[in-house]
Amino acid sequence: MSEFAPALSLVTTLVTALLYAYALKLQWPKQRSSAAGLQNSATTQTEQRTRWVVLVALLGHAFSCHQILFSDEGGQLSLLYVANVVALIMTLVVLVAAFRLPVARLFLLVIPIGLVALLLSVLVEPGVTESHSLTGPLLAHILISLAAYSALMLAACQSVLLAILDKRLKTPGKQTSQWMPPLETMEQLLVAMLWIGLTLLTASIISGFLFLEDMFAQNVSHHIVITSLSWLVYAFFLTGRYVFGWRGLTAVRWTLVAFTLLVIGYLGSKFVLEYILQR
Repeated sequence: MSEFAPALSLVTTLVTALLYAYALKLQWPKQRSSAAGLQNSATTQTEQRTRWVVLVALLGHAFSCHQILFSDEGGQLSLLYVANVVALIMTLVVLVAAFRLPVARLFLLVIPIGLVALLLSVLVEPGVTESHSLTGPLLAHILISLAAYSALMLAACQSVLLAILDKRLKTPGKQTSQWMPPLETMEQLLVAMLWIGLTLLTASIISGFLFLEDMFAQNVSHHIVITSLSWLVYAFFLTGRYVFGWRGLTAVRWTLVAFTLLVIGYLGSKFVLEYILQR
């Protein structure tokens, strides 16, 4: 690796952090204009500018992820580094979706996650972890798993926005149109994200059993159990939605419960192994 690589990586990280902060400022809700036409035009221009700023920030974040993930010893899958990849994927998905769907407000949740993860990667020493050769089946399993976590974290963010919208609708005199699309659209997006995430999580669990040797001897047995429990909660809610018509705050609660289990099963277990047990 070039001797200038660490300095370049630090500069890229700082510039990317500034771009994320600027995109967050652009997307932050502003006071409603008295002229609806002018308000809609300004909102469209702001969202276009936000997308371009986020695109450039993602390029910088991708470069930073590559620098911290790959070294001469192999892939570095520490908690902080994996969190950066998840944040990168989440923001990328929202960016792509924002060109066709009304999901721009998700930037208010995913950008701070990416910003914090990026800054922590340079401010906090990574936990103790082994280097891995990221090739073949292991790489496929890791990519599927990270995609699943990203999709389900997006669903959790969407459920938070859904809860905010539901509360605003029940509060007399509250404005909602400047914040988010209609409640029905928000719920449809949430369910779509959950189906995508559950499908990826299913593939992740299956690929783990197929591709990883002796899973229960790699300090991941608790991760398997809790992740499987999370999968059951997601499947239970989606079944209940189509059988019993669960929606609204019920959807929010089940989504957050399942995602909390997923966080405990993976991120929580990695934190304990890397920073407490140091193995």
